[in-house]
Amino acid sequence: MGWTISFRTRILLVVVLVAVLPLGLIGLWLTGTARRSGEELLLTRMSQVLDETASHLRSQWTLSRSQLLDLAEHPVVRRSLESLPSLPNDGGTAASFTALVESVFASEFPSLERELVMARAVTTGGEVRWSLPAERDPSTRARSGVVVTAAVHESVFGDKVGDIEARIETSALWDELGPAAGTGVVVGMFDNATGASLLPLLFDPLLLRNSLFRWGGEDWITHRKRLANPPVELVAAAPLTPYVEPFQAAASRGVGVLFMVAMAGLVLAGWMVRRMTQSLERLAHAADAVSRGDLEQSLAPERDDEVGRVVRAFNTMTESLRGTLKKLADREALAAVGEFAATLAHEVRNPLTAIRIDLQRVEEGLPENSPLRAPQSRALEEIERLDATVGAALDVARTKSVDTATVDVLVPLTAAIHASAPEFEERGAVLHEPTQSGPIHIKGDLGALEQLFLNLLLNAAQALDSGGVGHVTLTLEDGTVVVTIRDNGRGMTPDRLERVFEPLFTTRAGGTGLGLTIALRIASAHGGDIRLTSELDRGTTVEVRLPLATT
Repeated sequence: MGWTISFRTRILLVVVLVAVLPLGLIGLWLTGTARRSGEELLLTRMSQVLDETASHLRSQWTLSRSQLLDLAEHPVVRRSLESLPSLPNDGGTAASFTALVESVFASEFPSLERELVMARAVTTGGEVRWSLPAERDPSTRARSGVVVTAAVHESVFGDKVGDIEARIETSALWDELGPAAGTGVVVGMFDNATGASLLPLLFDPLLLRNSLFRWGGEDWITHRKRLANPPVELVAAAPLTPYVEPFQAAASRGVGVLFMVAMAGLVLAGWMVRRMTQSLERLAHAADAVSRGDLEQSLAPERDDEVGRVVRAFNTMTESLRGTLKKLADREALAAVGEFAATLAHEVRNPLTAIRIDLQRVEEGLPENSPLRAPQSRALEEIERLDATVGAALDVARTKSVDTATVDVLVPLTAAIHASAPEFEERGAVLHEPTQSGPIHIKGDLGALEQLFLNLLLNAAQALDSGGVGHVTLTLEDGTVVVTIRDNGRGMTPDRLERVFEPLFTTRAGGTGLGLTIALRIASAHGGDIRLTSELDRGTTVEVRLPLATT
């Protein structure tokens, strides 16, 4: 047998696939986006820091370059780049120009003089006319700096005579209180031409060449910005953890909440699915029971929905099946009754024939004035009547048809009353006969009708105890004669009352279970029916309805 999944499990799998699985995917997405969100926030912050730093650098660069341009227009600097004309008291030497320029720096450009790492004047031919020392104060001056050049002309609109080349200290453009201070972001500065680092860093400047590196046990990311003025590249670096951790914590909380919601939803879905499928489960068990032959299964529809409609359809189906099988069983039983009738007719008529012959021989041997002739004649008449009654009744049971003739219903009824009288007397009960005197004509067979009434009267007598009473009455209703046989005997329970006409069903020890079955078939063969009501310990009432003769 292959592995099967129950309907309830399939519904839960649908819930998991449609609801819980998407929640799980959302949780994974939240976990994956936490780092990206932290990175994006950090990159945005570093971009802001670099923009602020670049703005600060451009401002400082513009100020320093403006001072250098002013220096390039100073007369002393111009003369120093000409063909070394004689200067008073110095013989026109380069050394005297260097001293003179230093005095100009000291007196007119003190702030620029403090920012310069070095400065020199170069003619258009490449000759260095003067040069300031590269290190004036090694304890405070940085060796690195940003190179800046300013052209020197003979006059405002004159020819170019050379350039002033200077290296401005990085500290003049950037100080510890710069734009990155207090942000948690480390900013490096590199010369565009040489790639040299222009700022002291906590770690190896080469690490800033990578977009992601690890230092101090943490992952760092970098963001860079290249400037033309000053000609440097700014690189910002910052650790990821302070920015990623809040997102990861929020994502973890979100995943936890999603997990709890998913579990709660799964539990709720399981409970709801169980409630919704309980009716289907009961229906399945009932269907299994029906398949095993238990046709008494019946379910109460709990809701007026699709499942309720299926339950009602199941009840209708089982009820119809019970009815169909009952009809089939009745047909089989009646067929057996027919076979039994043929056997009974054979077994009863043969002895009756032998008895009749013997009585006839006795009659031939009796003297004419013998007192035995009267009972002997009555015995022969009773045998003839019994033979006719048995034959007619069994013919009806076997063929469902009768040979009809116009008869007075009182005739077979009276004969049946007389035949059943000994049974009532034996039990100490009384039977009250009908009071009608006029004929009531119907179409039927005397023998079959007598057997019909006799069966009912015998049943009434057998239900009575000593002191019991039976009543037989006749009434006319709309072209129908109603023969009512009522007793105040033991009665029957409702479940037995439902089965009294079933073939071979009996509530009496020694009973055949055929009396009412044959009686009903005789009544049906005459175009009538039998109605039976009963109450336990209060008695039974049987109504035989037969159509009156129309002619």
